[in-house]
Amino acid sequence: MKRTTALILIILLTFPLLAFDFFFDDVPQRNISFELEGGVQTYFDDGAITPLANLTLKAEQDGANYRAIAEVSYDSQTEKLEAQELSVSLFMGSYTLKAGLMRHSWGTADVAHVVDIVNGRDLRKGIIDDLEKMKRPDWMITLSKYWENSAFDVVLKPGFNPSHVSMEGRYSMLKPLDPLMQQMIASGAVNALDLTKIEVSEMDTFALKRVSGGARYRFLFDPVDVGFLYYTGYFQDPGFDLTFSGVAYPNPPYDLDKIDIVYTRYQLVGVTSSYFFEPFTFNFEGGMFISEDSKGTNPGLYNSKLVYLAELSYTNPNNSLFMAFNYQGQMVLNYDPDPTVMPPVLDVDFLAAFNYRPYQNNFTLAIEVPFFRERMKARLAGMYQLESTGYTILAALSYEFDDNVSVFGKSTVYGTIKDRAGLYNTWKDNSWIQVGVRAWF
Repeated sequence: MKRTTALILIILLTFPLLAFDFFFDDVPQRNISFELEGGVQTYFDDGAITPLANLTLKAEQDGANYRAIAEVSYDSQTEKLEAQELSVSLFMGSYTLKAGLMRHSWGTADVAHVVDIVNGRDLRKGIIDDLEKMKRPDWMITLSKYWENSAFDVVLKPGFNPSHVSMEGRYSMLKPLDPLMQQMIASGAVNALDLTKIEVSEMDTFALKRVSGGARYRFLFDPVDVGFLYYTGYFQDPGFDLTFSGVAYPNPPYDLDKIDIVYTRYQLVGVTSSYFFEPFTFNFEGGMFISEDSKGTNPGLYNSKLVYLAELSYTNPNNSLFMAFNYQGQMVLNYDPDPTVMPPVLDVDFLAAFNYRPYQNNFTLAIEVPFFRERMKARLAGMYQLESTGYTILAALSYEFDDNVSVFGKSTVYGTIKDRAGLYNTWKDNSWIQVGVRAWF
């Protein structure tokens, strides 16, 4: 009942958004669409069949000088009703002003990005084959200016929505810590945790001082596209501040009294580039995240790091066959790869590390093949994480009966070649298969 009431309220609130005409003389064009996805899903480890029913409602109004979009969705897997976009765009010659709840993308590659940091991540369902759906919408204002061979855009956020990170269930981000915590408790460094006695608080991410913003400038010297960007804001994944006590403090064993969830302030200086030599495209992204904890002395804040990406893609102009090979990596600075040397202090970068190492090397191969005049599409992507020997395989097959109805089957498989620490090992029981139908109205 609460979900139904919330959906009705959101829809009613969007009607005023679509009713205004900004006193323009043009006749606006209004479109309202529904997307319904139904089907069943099962995980390999338990075999239980779970019904799915996902609904998306999108209302859009276009005028000569503006566009208004309202989109809400209900996901039966997460059991959440959420707004995906509530935005208004104004077109003023070569300028575009946009404000509201939305996603804003930075980066040139197709398969993955390392500088696309305006929105936080949504990891509640693990890794999926849609980069945009793996980002959490955020409130912001953007201003873009376009020239013949260049563009400049500015983004300003009054606060930020943190990443959707699961702390329990199948996609828990805390599971990699379990063996280490048990080891520390067994060694006498930390007393056994009584979660009912631990106080938990979280930083106010929409306080006035949490304002974030950045700018990007891109220019084209055919066939090369180059962009420079700068951003100052917060890393949306959570860090922590732990408060310990105990009669023997600062000597072990300790009691954990309080957990403050905090977020790391950082600056990003980055560059992106694309080189077009049809039918191939080479993309590069690189940058440096400069953390407020630049010396790496605070274990609850993320350290500074270098990120880099290279991608080579191929598109067949005759049948839209697409292939891409993507490499991305990062190097965390001033990080001790063995957090066990200073118990009970855990470094938050440990959660983001693979096999206890402060660097990552990831490889992705993606292929999309159309059949039957592009009514049927087969997609396959394989990701391999070098340090943990972890892998993810995403496969999908879909067929469009017409412009409004399609059927699909898809699957995701997680695992590791060797038994090493990392999310791929943690999520190895989360492999699943799903079949269903999508309909648009």
